[in-house]
Amino acid sequence: MGIGNIAMSQFKTPPSIVAKTRIFERKFLWGVAFNSSWATYKDQLSDSAFYRPSLGGGVRAEYYFNPSLGVTFGVGIQQRGTGIYTPDLDQSIGNPDSTGRLRYRMTTFDFPVQLVYRYPKNILPNTRISALLGADFSVIHNALRVWKSVDDGFHELSDFSSNFEKFDIPLRVGFGLDAEVGHGSLFRLQLYGEISNKKLYTHPITGIKSNQQVLLGVDFSVLF
Repeated sequence: MGIGNIAMSQFKTPPSIVAKTRIFERKFLWGVAFNSSWATYKDQLSDSAFYRPSLGGGVRAEYYFNPSLGVTFGVGIQQRGTGIYTPDLDQSIGNPDSTGRLRYRMTTFDFPVQLVYRYPKNILPNTRISALLGADFSVIHNALRVWKSVDDGFHELSDFSSNFEKFDIPLRVGFGLDAEVGHGSLFRLQLYGEISNKKLYTHPITGIKSNQQVLLGVDFSVLF
């Protein structure tokens, strides 16, 4: 019996040299994503608003119809909002609310769905150009306002969530590089941007709508 097993083993390829499917040829990939971004509201006091840092991340899965075209699905959490230059609105002694201290902060649960195009040839060793286009289905968890103060830390948060719509579907685009790391994983680095398809905030007194989200940044993904 032992002799038979030895004889049959001569016709098997050792596991260490079995050919692996290259990452660019795989049908299904999954992994994690993280972004470092800048956010603002497009029409919120446009002459006074400025971009503020925002972070986000989540998990991602991709399916490829062929090596150059696929679709990606994600689930994550994202910070959004804007900074506002203001005069001294508090006007109390020792508690100045000077220019640049007003912040609007929003947290959303995101479900991005995008088409993925990957150039079929390497532009660098094991590296190809990639582009993504789609929509980010967002659920607005909260929207807060705060004045920062270097004297006493943060002022009390004001919750404006009830004045914001609960759902948004920003257009999302990205462009960058996909790099194969060995045969087991793919590293993606992209510049990306998002813009809302509607104004999300309704003023409780005037009824005027405003606050169209804009998000610009760098997206990092590791897929397996």
